[in-house]
Amino acid sequence: MFKWLKKKSNSTSENEKGADFSQINSNDKAIQLFKKGELTEIHLMPLEFGGQDLPMNILYAPKFAKAAKHEFDKMIEKFLIDGKKLSYSAEPEYKGKSFIPSKLHISVTGDLEFSETINIW
Repeated sequence: MFKWLKKKSNSTSENEKGADFSQINSNDKAIQLFKKGELTEIHLMPLEFGGQDLPMNILYAPKFAKAAKHEFDKMIEKFLIDGKKLSYSAEPEYKGKSFIPSKLHISVTGDLEFSETINIW
């Protein structure tokens, strides 16, 4: 947990299969994989932090990426409960025309400053 207290850190991908999502070049294709259970929804701004359950706040990615983001978000939530004043930003990075992000960059500023990168594919 405390690795995130560093100013910058990077998590490595748990995508051991080396998945290639370059052919998922539309939201409809991403939703099809979601409906098959191959991808899950990730909220860029967590609902617990005031994010909305709207398409502009939803990414599709493998389950390990959602688990990694959830772990990070729970840590942020603890800091907020402790009274820290923080700003939160999550920015996806894409390869080519894919609708599945290759990375998700999360940064926190305010009373504490640190970042995390979740490598997806």
